[in-house]
Amino acid sequence: MPLAFQKASKASRFLSKTIKATACAAVLATASMGVAQAESPFHTGVWQLNTEEGPRGFIASDWLIFEDGLPKRWLYRRAGTNDSNQFDFFTRELGEDKYSPLGIRFYRTGPNAMQYTVARKKEAAVEVSANRLSIVNYKGSCLSVENKGERLLGKWTGTVKSDFNYMSLTRDLLTIDGRERQISVEPVRVGRLAIIEDGKPLAFLTDAGGDYAVLQWFEKGVSLDTVRNPAKEIMKFKDEEVVRNPAGDCDRQIRHRLDAMS
Repeated sequence: MPLAFQKASKASRFLSKTIKATACAAVLATASMGVAQAESPFHTGVWQLNTEEGPRGFIASDWLIFEDGLPKRWLYRRAGTNDSNQFDFFTRELGEDKYSPLGIRFYRTGPNAMQYTVARKKEAAVEVSANRLSIVNYKGSCLSVENKGERLLGKWTGTVKSDFNYMSLTRDLLTIDGRERQISVEPVRVGRLAIIEDGKPLAFLTDAGGDYAVLQWFEKGVSLDTVRNPAKEIMKFKDEEVVRNPAGDCDRQIRHRLDAMS
């Protein structure tokens, strides 16, 4: 059984450990940064949260939690537990440059079931049970980032979380709303490309899972060595903009899964 998180004292200890831990103790939610895994993380998929107010949909890709249909919170795996069913995470909201005062735990209670815990600073933790509505998370899942690096090249449309309407990325050209920039691209790890302009880092394009990606603009002074290091997590960006694959079908699949909530 999962730890009893209903008690505020235990929730506070969990949150305190989450927020105080250093950035070097965390990596994005996938277990390996440089080598593709056979499966996505356990949490990836569409879930039904069984709340006191009734069933509620919950969507998570390998690296992000979705809210209002779009990727919203980055997940950074917190090391330290010896329980193979327990997965604790730091979180960071898009556009923020530090961890949020919010810790998350997924505790696997079965192949398609878990306890989901959210611990906010100065608030009692909330724990609910959850049932998976989507398929088990093999790399073919539309919310997975596995084996989808090539999909980052191509056409993208803007969203309410971006300042442009259209973007196209090839191996040597970045076009945003008709403005072309000569660039080069380098794979950093599964699901992430570095965009280089005039020998200097310009941005990451990171797979957000589903039909989405995040264009992460670098601040001045970020080095190529830092950008090329797959074990280094950059948290401070000039901006992070969410784009959508206009040919994507995952939004439709997610809606279909959510329709199945009891």
